[in-house]
Amino acid sequence: METANRPLLGMIGLGNAGMALATALLRHFDLAGYDRDAGRCAVGREAGVRVAASAAQVVAAAQIVFLCLPTPEASRAAAAAMAEGPLQGRLIVECSTVSPDDVDWLSGFLAGHGATAVDSAIVGGVHRLSEGRTTFLLGASAVDHERVRPVLERVAEKIFYLGPAGSGMRAKVINNAVAHTTMVMLLETAAMCVKAGLPVELFFELMRRDSGLSRPLTHRLGERVFRQDFEGGMSTANARKDSALALEMARSMGVPLFTVQAAHSVYEVAMGEDLGALDYASISRLWERWLDISLAPAAGGR
Repeated sequence: METANRPLLGMIGLGNAGMALATALLRHFDLAGYDRDAGRCAVGREAGVRVAASAAQVVAAAQIVFLCLPTPEASRAAAAAMAEGPLQGRLIVECSTVSPDDVDWLSGFLAGHGATAVDSAIVGGVHRLSEGRTTFLLGASAVDHERVRPVLERVAEKIFYLGPAGSGMRAKVINNAVAHTTMVMLLETAAMCVKAGLPVELFFELMRRDSGLSRPLTHRLGERVFRQDFEGGMSTANARKDSALALEMARSMGVPLFTVQAAHSVYEVAMGEDLGALDYASISRLWERWLDISLAPAAGGR
């Protein structure tokens, strides 16, 4: 079912993300696809997808099949549906956002049918995905990595190979946790700005500067925590004081805070752990003590 010089791949899930990935793949490959929604199948057919009647038909046609589905439950249901077809030797590429446990389940389920799974979590949004400029966070065995890499390279700007299956989803969950938490933090502090009579454009400009939103990442994590350098700089005691001022100001204006309130509790704990005189990046030591880990990169890791 392959045309000259265009290998045939499979795609289960033709929603927004699935069709964005399909759009990128179709520039280089033929694609057999399926979605339970007839409307999405019609969209796929118009784009050039060879629409199959079932998930089982997709795995019958293609050796490498992508899953791009909205929920973990949908991915598990798709796995069961694929098992009605010939799975022996197939490589299933899980691109849905699921948990590492779901990837473990998928790997175990497929192993019982002679197939293997990799997780290739997507970072960067639907627009970049459709343009073939996405980032993949890939978890795979060494053998499966070599098998899927030539495909992913055609539709990616960057691929991070992170080790065994499940590693990609671990990185994706953490990445999304930062994005979603940061959104709440930005909204509650932007609301403080407006409530205080300041232009929200000022807030945006302050945050986008090097001294704003990126500085905790580039300076405090990338330089101080990674180098374990906590001498000088803004002290934890001063950070705790400024955090308390922000909470007091928000209360006086009736602005509800969530992330700022939660973060303040960390500075309170740090003061009781003799970190008050050190740069406030030293709060990293709390997690190192609690978990018996080091947040400094391994030698040669950076």
